[in-house]
Amino acid sequence: MVIGSYTPITQSILDFDFLTGKKSSKCKGNNKSNKKGERFFFGQDEVLIPYFKNLDETGQEFNKEIDFFLNVASARRVLYTTELAMNNLPNLQGGVIFAENTPEKHSIELYSKSLNKDIFVTGPSSVGLLVPGKIKLGAIGGVEIKQLLNPVLYEKGNIAAFSASGGMTNELLNIFGGLGKRVAFCMSFGGDRFPITTPKEALLAAEKDPDTTHIVYFGELGGVDEYELAEMIRGGIIKKPVVAYVAGRLQIYSRLPAIWSCQSYG
Repeated sequence: MVIGSYTPITQSILDFDFLTGKKSSKCKGNNKSNKKGERFFFGQDEVLIPYFKNLDETGQEFNKEIDFFLNVASARRVLYTTELAMNNLPNLQGGVIFAENTPEKHSIELYSKSLNKDIFVTGPSSVGLLVPGKIKLGAIGGVEIKQLLNPVLYEKGNIAAFSASGGMTNELLNIFGGLGKRVAFCMSFGGDRFPITTPKEALLAAEKDPDTTHIVYFGELGGVDEYELAEMIRGGIIKKPVVAYVAGRLQIYSRLPAIWSCQSYG
């Protein structure tokens, strides 16, 4: 389910579903107050995606069909709308929050709630989650048809790729595609100060994933995330090979283990 309205992203999800050979789109509805629906294309066919004022209108049977949400509502509505999805969708597994500059207090509240509900949430400020050939949740991989023809979006591989930057998430996918590499899954955990799914949790998910053999991480300066990841690698918690790059101007400190390479980039 899409929460809010962002037509190019929603259309890109329908295009992805069509290109993966699905007979109908997996996008079931949109939670938005001022429309009854919106027309999109599924291949050459025009389809109507219904809009609902709230999740009480959709009915329990409809709500049970929803596994994931994509929240493209404004930052000030992120907390309310995400909590609404968590409380009313009984089979919800996770979701993506697209809005930038969500209040930090709201992100922390949603982090706590996601742990209690055992639901993963990427973002805020996330371009999304991709499992090749299965699900494209958000703007990840692009929204234009020429971007969506990249084989890396559809052919399953063995690399887990993560980035705080939405632009670099898509650039990593382009690099993999150009090199003939493929991903097991790819995720943008978002560039805000308190991502709900943290880099540490993302690497732990990749370590547990049987399809992942290698991990690629693109970080940005600020915070202590890279120190935590380095400690997990040095401590043997992360055993799979990790290729990491931290962008920005950085002084190398001795507390970083030798296996973690950070380069000065101005």
